[in-house]
Amino acid sequence: MTEFKLGLLLASLAVIVFAVALYRQRALGRNGLVTAIAATAAVFAAMFFTQ
Repeated sequence: MTEFKLGLLLASLAVIVFAVALYRQRALGRNGLVTAIAATAAVFAAMFFTQ
């Protein structure tokens, strides 16, 4: 795994953890949480598998 892919993985995990934290603090609704996770997963997959 290259440094780029490792950085991408860690950044994606950070975004998801932050979204879950906002959801637990009731600052983000369930739809917002699902949207954030889906968008992060889509960007991660697109960038991870095309490099």
